[in-house]
Amino acid sequence: MNAVRTNIRWKVMFAVFLIATVSYLDRTNLSVAAPVLRKELNLSPTELGVVLSAFSWSYALAQIPAGLFASWLRPRLTYLYALWLWCLLLALTTLATSFAALVLFRIPFGVAEAVTWPAASVLMSRWFPKIEYAQAMSLMNLGLVIGAAVAPPIVALILAYWGWKIAFIVTGLVAGVLGTLFYLYTKDDPADDPRVSPEELAWIRHDQVQEDHAPLPKGYIPMLLRRPSLWAVGMANFGLDFINFMFLTWYPTYLTDQYHMSLKQMGVMAMEPYIFAIITVLGAGRLVRKLTDGGMDSATARRRVIFAGLVLGTAALVVTPYVSNLYASVTAMSLGYAFVMSILGPMWSIPAELSGPRGAGFASGFVNFVGNVGGIGSPILMGVVFQRFNSFTPAILISAAITMICAVLFVLLYRAKADKEHVAGFLAS
Repeated sequence: MNAVRTNIRWKVMFAVFLIATVSYLDRTNLSVAAPVLRKELNLSPTELGVVLSAFSWSYALAQIPAGLFASWLRPRLTYLYALWLWCLLLALTTLATSFAALVLFRIPFGVAEAVTWPAASVLMSRWFPKIEYAQAMSLMNLGLVIGAAVAPPIVALILAYWGWKIAFIVTGLVAGVLGTLFYLYTKDDPADDPRVSPEELAWIRHDQVQEDHAPLPKGYIPMLLRRPSLWAVGMANFGLDFINFMFLTWYPTYLTDQYHMSLKQMGVMAMEPYIFAIITVLGAGRLVRKLTDGGMDSATARRRVIFAGLVLGTAALVVTPYVSNLYASVTAMSLGYAFVMSILGPMWSIPAELSGPRGAGFASGFVNFVGNVGGIGSPILMGVVFQRFNSFTPAILISAAITMICAVLFVLLYRAKADKEHVAGFLAS
């Protein structure tokens, strides 16, 4: 039975992991190219901050409709259309010759990428039993970290030899090809996949709530929006995305401006936060599983791991500006990122479990929307502060304070057991 249990569903998870990896490779390539674009287009730090933030404007606004869209269209077609749209928009971005043009191309790109996590949440809720869901989401979300990790050296290498336009075209084509392969070789439901054995399907279904494809009942969404736990996860994601987008957008420029690194040096050093995050993301998923196997309920295990990740990340970021040694300072900042990112798996396993399969797309979209409000503010804050003080230190300390506030709000609002019972009772009635 154990051999059966580790078969097709983990291959599907790996395919979604690759999509997550490429999505972050595609959205990070602009930040790696930022030092070059800043000089080429004569952008001020504030203008660069707006350009780096433009993706998040539409990405955040599109989250809730993207969740509903992914549930309606189903994940395979959603990914096929979205990934080829990424490819097209990245190719069009190479035509930009001004601040306004860059902003114009980044806004629809945010819409195109908005479906990634809602579609994954819907797909994983169908392919995994509840007992494995947090671990599967941790592994899938590892793609976020790995995509961000491989982007600096890959894009910097292409930049150094062929320029930023070729980097955008190449990474876009990778997305389109991957979307086609995903459509051809996966299924939306394990029951439709002939490779899934009856034993594996029984294991997947053994603790799942039976999926109901009927329309959501009247009043369901307002009821769900009143659940404190949904807002708790949103606040945790706000803190995560505030830090995540600070690194995704400004970290390469931070390294080149603060420490005067060359493009090639930056490409190597910019990997460190993401290498650390690979360890913490995997470790957090395993820790939740270990705590639940030891008898702790899953809600308590997630709450502890998420709160600890945000607090430890805050502490490391606070230390960063006061460490004089280059490598120690970069390491402290990298650990701050890694601890915050550790909450990915436990956090993203909550929306679908809280809302049930019928509401998973909406709940995931809402959580991503709240998080990306932080993603909008972070790049702009970094640009404005750097232009005003010619230093990143105030922005780093403000970011740490925001992360700590999010940790406290998460603990105060998270009431998973009561909220799941309320949602279940509403659907039953």
